[in-house]
Amino acid sequence: MWTVIISTLILSTMVIGLGIKLLTILNFLEKPNTLVWQLITVVVFLPSIYSLLSVSKLVFGNIYLYYLLAILVFYYISPAIGRLYFVLTPIVIILYLDMILQKPLPIDIPLLVFASGFLNYGATWLISFLKKPAIVKVSLAAVVMLVLERLFGYFLPAYGLHTAQGIFIATMSAIFFITAVDRFNRSLIERKEDVDDLTLQANKDELTQFYNLYHLNKDFSSRQLNRQTLAIAVIDLDYFKTVNDQHGHSMGNQVLVTFSQHLHQCLTRELGENNFELYRYGGEEFVVTIKTLKEKSMEALFDILQTSISNVDIASLDQKLSFSAGIAYLANHDFDPVKTFDIADKLLYVAKTSGREQTRIEVENIL
Repeated sequence: MWTVIISTLILSTMVIGLGIKLLTILNFLEKPNTLVWQLITVVVFLPSIYSLLSVSKLVFGNIYLYYLLAILVFYYISPAIGRLYFVLTPIVIILYLDMILQKPLPIDIPLLVFASGFLNYGATWLISFLKKPAIVKVSLAAVVMLVLERLFGYFLPAYGLHTAQGIFIATMSAIFFITAVDRFNRSLIERKEDVDDLTLQANKDELTQFYNLYHLNKDFSSRQLNRQTLAIAVIDLDYFKTVNDQHGHSMGNQVLVTFSQHLHQCLTRELGENNFELYRYGGEEFVVTIKTLKEKSMEALFDILQTSISNVDIASLDQKLSFSAGIAYLANHDFDPVKTFDIADKLLYVAKTSGREQTRIEVENIL
């Protein structure tokens, strides 16, 4: 009796620990569609499945629950990563068996291992179409896995038949695993949502809800505004200090929000939603990164923006809105956003000192 309890605790602790590790890493891992990212998911998984095979073989004389991690990832993280793990698991099993048996494997063993993997994946995939919670789907897939494990042991008696005690231990461990990991995943999702909220607060300006200076600096330093970006514009709301002094901060905030929202609407209408990014930079300054122009010149675009902004009507404000702007092209500065921004900022200063309500544009060097 004590042997069964201790064995169940050992296997349960092992799979729960491995499941929690995978959920934590894969949940917070960036998911770009790159070869490096694919390799990271493989590197994370291989030691986990090897650890599970080793512990179950050493403690129970056979291997158990070897597709449980792939099933977990399929339902809780991503079917694509889960499929990858369903491919990797039989490969690791074959290599592991070859190592512990210390003799060439007969052809029937790899065939049975891959057949078991195919059936496990097929069942997992079919169960995924059920309109049930993830914990129910994992449980059903685990039942199929346990049945196939019993058959696997039956067809390979020379390797070691799965005993009734072993099946009981594996079943209880699977139940503990599914219950614990599902609870942990729900807690992890809540924490991830909290982190996402904090990240959003750190990157968004509280007043205008557009990206702030922190996000702008992060983009400049990490992403380097790839070569698809055409130009950087620095825009300054004219006479904002006068509005603040004469009408108070409340009116000043209203003017800033109205200006930024209208600027965003105009840019969306003229460029398309995915062809620019708008940041709040400083008190009344904004930065726009422009990817492409739609059959109009940069000068024409900003004339349209200036006219549109001047038509904005704000109650209790007896002056029209206008802006000054400086624009520089990334191609002129080896696609260095920092240098480009610096030139745009200097052109903005020229526009402000030349009377405001105007845009100064760098000459584009077209090769």
